[in-house]
Amino acid sequence: MIKRLIIRSFLFLSPVAALSQETRVRLTEKISVGFPEKPSLNDMQGMASIHTVMLPDSTADFIAVVSNLQKSHGLTAAMLESAKSAPEFMDQLQAGFMGQLGPDAKVISKEVKEIGGNRILSLSAATERNGRKSELTIYIFVHDVYSINMVHRKRADGASVDARNAFFQSLQIAD
Repeated sequence: MIKRLIIRSFLFLSPVAALSQETRVRLTEKISVGFPEKPSLNDMQGMASIHTVMLPDSTADFIAVVSNLQKSHGLTAAMLESAKSAPEFMDQLQAGFMGQLGPDAKVISKEVKEIGGNRILSLSAATERNGRKSELTIYIFVHDVYSINMVHRKRADGASVDARNAFFQSLQIAD
């Protein structure tokens, strides 16, 4: 009887443990992040890469978009460093990202954080497409010649807050 209970407990916990295995992904030479499982990769000819995990239970998506601004727009690290010092830089990052979400997207909260000596725009936003509401948690920043967008999209009420927090807390930036 006890043996069956132990086996059942093990079988129940095995899928949970498998889902909690973080997969660390190097986004650039100096930036890495941990996904809740191995993400799919869409490489856009060196100009951008999109790393995506869509949870099997459809409660949330984890996305990291890396754009090489030197290859796509001819911007150098020096040019971007100069732009980052402008007071309106964070507002421009916000406007550019929110514009991609469409006219119904709304910023719920905004904060500028510092991680690894880099200023990071942290946003909470809400969107609705085809009658489906999503809540987004977003980090946006520029490092060297790269623009980085990290996004957690909550698609259902059962989405794990712990998994979302672990995703953003896993961000590592080396100098």
